[in-house]
Amino acid sequence: MPQPRAIIDLGTNTFQLLIAEKDASNGKMNVLYEDHRPVGLGKGAMETGFLQLDAMARALEALERFHWHAQDKGCISIQGIGTSILRNAKNAGAFIELVEAQLEIPMEVISGIQEADYIFQGIRHSLPEPWNEVSLVMDIGGGSVEFILFQGQTILFKTSLELGGLKLQSLFNLEGEYDTSIAVELDAYIQSGLSSLYAACKEHHPVYLIGAAGAFETLADIQLAQGHLTQMDKANPLDLPAFYDLMDQMATMSITERQSIPGMKAFRASMLPYANHLIKQVFVQTSIKDLWMSMNSLKEGYWYSS
Repeated sequence: MPQPRAIIDLGTNTFQLLIAEKDASNGKMNVLYEDHRPVGLGKGAMETGFLQLDAMARALEALERFHWHAQDKGCISIQGIGTSILRNAKNAGAFIELVEAQLEIPMEVISGIQEADYIFQGIRHSLPEPWNEVSLVMDIGGGSVEFILFQGQTILFKTSLELGGLKLQSLFNLEGEYDTSIAVELDAYIQSGLSSLYAACKEHHPVYLIGAAGAFETLADIQLAQGHLTQMDKANPLDLPAFYDLMDQMATMSITERQSIPGMKAFRASMLPYANHLIKQVFVQTSIKDLWMSMNSLKEGYWYSS
């Protein structure tokens, strides 16, 4: 009998739920249900170091919803995974205790390197086979960004850096939002933070940048709406000139205008310009010429690995 399991990724900006079971015939993942909620657990915590009461209330509400779905699907287990914000917030322990006591959801806070390992496993299960070229995975979270250089099944380099979209927004903004006036300073900050990645790319010469879900999924949704993509698969090539065009357009838009872009998820409109800068800097500083996105990320990798 298939035995569904629930995995919850408690991200700095977004909580994501995966409920899946193993296909008895081939051992692959059979997804029964997915959900995501724009919780914003890191809002306020970036500046103060403490999870805010309103953010924790939103988090508990989302987790209650996820828990109900897990029970409804007959899950034999449910597992919460804490990432950047729960690694760093000074009161994260108290929040975790509350979740485990009230909702009976066991929590595991993983390191940035563990996060990179799970992301890699998730990505590998989404790519067409064979996939033999040296490639760079990039997962842009709210608090951190994970990079994994790999060839085949071999990881060549991995790192987790506190350069996530919400983190950058807390450091560089005009009245809380992106503005072109902060672009030069923002790029300089990103460049200094990515120096170890640039050195690894110079050594291994990746051919593809593969974006993991999140911001990249939204970019794919926009390209689908614009006609640059004809359908959405587990992994898709993205149009790089179209990415640059969109980046330039978004840079001068207000938050309201960005939210109205066809295909845009409204809750990502505030952070996406920062993600665009991160992506651009990778292309500027490396020899990579091709952009892909994968629908998989941390939660799928954790499911396959546990």
